[in-house]
Amino acid sequence: MIKKFILINLILICFISCSSEEELVVSDEIITSMITDEDKIYKIEDFKNIGWKQNKKLNNSDFPKTIGIWYGFFNKRDVEIWIYNSHSDVLENGMSYAEEAINKRPTNRDPTNPTEIRYHAYVISGNSLILCEDKIEDCIELLSKIN
Repeated sequence: MIKKFILINLILICFISCSSEEELVVSDEIITSMITDEDKIYKIEDFKNIGWKQNKKLNNSDFPKTIGIWYGFFNKRDVEIWIYNSHSDVLENGMSYAEEAINKRPTNRDPTNPTEIRYHAYVISGNSLILCEDKIEDCIELLSKIN
């Protein structure tokens, strides 16, 4: 009888703790992308002038309508900047790559850069696509220094 009582109480405790745990879990959505300032036109020099450090220019021959793709650093984090002729060119040609880049598993390699860089956010602003290593706030901070 005591064993039965203990077993029922254990089952009840497990049931209550499992159901209350679900109520306590609060999931905030993490923003990983943003599209802004469709009328802005950037040159790579705009980014260099505000503290983005260019490491190398990447081969952009496989990416339609890009003027150039550059890899570098901002606030000690990896940042890739893609410059297009227009905002619509970024949306038509760059956005799908950006989505793919932030959804890569860590073992995937980037076709433009043979190192294992993983981006977690991007911002499309004007004619630029900015891929940021850590979080969208890094991209926003970079752009805020230009604007």
